[in-house]
Amino acid sequence: MGRCTVLRMVKPLTLAMTIALALSASSAARERPRGVVADCAMQSGASFPGAFSNSRNLVVGPLAMIGARGTPPFSSSFHGQKFPLLLKVGHRATLELSITTRRGAALAYGALPQGDVGVRDAHRVVTFIACRRGASDSEADGKPLTFWSGGVLVRSPRCVPLRVWIDGASSPRRVVIRLGVDRCR
Repeated sequence: MGRCTVLRMVKPLTLAMTIALALSASSAARERPRGVVADCAMQSGASFPGAFSNSRNLVVGPLAMIGARGTPPFSSSFHGQKFPLLLKVGHRATLELSITTRRGAALAYGALPQGDVGVRDAHRVVTFIACRRGASDSEADGKPLTFWSGGVLVRSPRCVPLRVWIDGASSPRRVVIRLGVDRCR
């Protein structure tokens, strides 16, 4: 085989491999990420009137993060802000931070070390699995739901983009928490 023949064969092969890798990467991006699981055994208990209708709460389908909409303040003592997370009975939701976002932010839900918890100690991905009907210790407007204590940790005030996967969705919904900042770029 001459050099020209080999080059003609390599180019289509390289193109085919590039396309295959791109398709593989785009498929992988649509897969639900895996991380820490917060389930019924980790729930807290409280009542949240108006949780899914209050404009201060970040609501994504059956999920609500209390106080996470608008511009919640940055708390230096918490290293971010506490956002009680609610999920309606029968649902599952996964919160995901991008790898880039994770450098300065983390999700403080699920299993965490004791004591003063910082960004380094918390999680990039947390999956919440609501309690089954009759096993929940919380409610909103008379309807049962599961409530987890926790919040979003950051190194300093910033915008925190989240991917929110609800139930069996093939792609996430994208939301941003403006933690201690008025605008995001």
